[in-house]
Amino acid sequence: MTFVRKVSTVLGGMALLVAGAAQAQSVAPVGGATPRAPALTAEQVVSMQQGREAVLHYKLAPDILPRLTATLKAIQAANIQPPTQMGATLEQQIALVEKVPGVDGILKAHGLTARDFVMSLECVGQTGSLMNIPPGQGGSYIPVPDPANVAVLKNNPQALQELAGVLRNDAPAGSSAQVH
Repeated sequence: MTFVRKVSTVLGGMALLVAGAAQAQSVAPVGGATPRAPALTAEQVVSMQQGREAVLHYKLAPDILPRLTATLKAIQAANIQPPTQMGATLEQQIALVEKVPGVDGILKAHGLTARDFVMSLECVGQTGSLMNIPPGQGGSYIPVPDPANVAVLKNNPQALQELAGVLRNDAPAGSSAQVH
C-alpha cells in the first residue's frame, strides 16, 4: 500500500472513529439495536474529540488544495511507505509522518511541515464531509465546519476533485481523476 493510500486510510479512520465515538455518546439505541462504537477508552475519546475540534478550527491556506495534491503525487512518485497506526491521535499521526524517511524534504518543497500536511488533509476531509449538511439536519453531534474553509473548498472545485482523485484512486503523478 502506498503512502497516499495509507495516509488517506489513517486520516479517514480517525475521522470515523471520532464521529463514531461522538455519536455513540449522544445517540440512544433505536428499536433495541445496540450501536457498535469503537472500543476506545474515555481518554482516547476525549483526545480524538480534541483532535477533531483542532482540525475543524484549522485555517486552510487559499492554495492548499493544489499543494496537497502535488505533495501527495511527489510522495507517491518517490515510492515512500509510511508506518501506520490505526486509532492514532492527531499528534501521533503528525509524529508518524515526521518519522518517514524522505517525506520532510518533499513537504518542505511544497511549503508544508508534517503538522501542516496532516492538519490540512484532515481539515479538507472533515470539512468536505460536513459542508453539505444543512444546519440542524445532522443532529446535535454534527459539528459545523469553519466557513472560511468551506469557501476554500467550494471556490476550488477542480482542485478539490484532483485531490480527492489522488486520495481515492492513488492516481499516478500527472493523472487527473474526477469526483462523482
